Amino acid sequence: MEFVGIGVLDSKEKSLGFVQRHNLTFPNGYDGDGRIAKAYGFTYQPWWAVISKDGVLLRTGRGPASEEELANTVKTLAGR
Repeated sequence: MEFVGIGVLDSKEKSLGFVQRHNLTFPNGYDGDGRIAKAYGFTYQPWWAVISKDGVLLRTGRGPASEEELANTVKTLAGR
C-alpha cells in the first residue's frame, strides 16, 4: 500500500506549491483534466481516499485528515 497525493481543481503550479510549502514527502501528482476525480466521484476538497492497487475504492473521507487518522486508516486496511 502506498500513500499518494493528487492535486485537483487548482492549477498545477498551486498544487506543486502546496506540496513544497508543506514539505510533503509522499508522492504527489496532478489531475489536470479531472479524469481521476471523475472516476472516483471526488466532489469536495479536500477529499481523501484509499484506493487499492487494482483501483478499488476502499475508504474515503471529506475534509482535512490528521496524520493519525490517515495512519490508523492505512493500518486498519492493511490488516484486512
